[in-house]
Amino acid sequence: MAGTALASLYTGAGAQHYHDLCLHDTTEVQDVLEALAEIDDPALDDLRVLEMASGSGRVTLPMAAAGHRVLATDLSEDMLDILRSRLTERAALHAGIAQRVEVRCADMTTFTAQERFRAVCLPTVSITLLRAEQQRRALERAAHHLAPGGRLVLSTTTVSPQAPTSITTALGDGVSLTEEVDRARGTRRTVLTWGGETFVSELHLAPAPRITVQLTALGLEILSQRPTRGTPLSGHGSVLIVAERPRGL
Repeated sequence: MAGTALASLYTGAGAQHYHDLCLHDTTEVQDVLEALAEIDDPALDDLRVLEMASGSGRVTLPMAAAGHRVLATDLSEDMLDILRSRLTERAALHAGIAQRVEVRCADMTTFTAQERFRAVCLPTVSITLLRAEQQRRALERAAHHLAPGGRLVLSTTTVSPQAPTSITTALGDGVSLTEEVDRARGTRRTVLTWGGETFVSELHLAPAPRITVQLTALGLEILSQRPTRGTPLSGHGSVLIVAERPRGL
């Protein structure tokens, strides 16, 4: 597959397949909800949650169902169109979920708003969509938009040195996912084969220690690092990092 131009996993048909693949994936959702529930400052009660790289709403909708008001942002209009469609479904309207979610197309490396948030979430290891310098800029944007006492909730993937450099997982009839890891370049390449179609996501390693060092440099206090619920690929793990903006900052 190397050297072959493949369609993006986040636009066009790829976006729909990605959504279908993740529709029943609850990995880390409960972890994120628990991290948000731990925010107990009444001064933050009226503030919203900013979600960066929301995709089609795998974590957005559970957050809204739990009562959080969410500004869901993503760079892919195709993914956001799926989220908008989900918000018009009867269940979302009846549960009040649609009224709690605003959808906005935005780049997490350049996001800016006058608003400050009770929490900023970067779930689904979305930080790995970015190169190292872009990761730093996204973390800056996240920290900047936190209200004092607000929390950053971020997940990232760990890859063991012993993990195979290529893993293929069969997901169903004619559907498979292949991940290729290049440790020297610090990249991960995820290729989804769906029938006769093939889609790619170019990812980058974002080790938890590097993320925590950057967050500390931005003035945030690391509150916890915990493995997320779910079944990762062989040699992989997912870590949820929770950090807080000190109230005097």
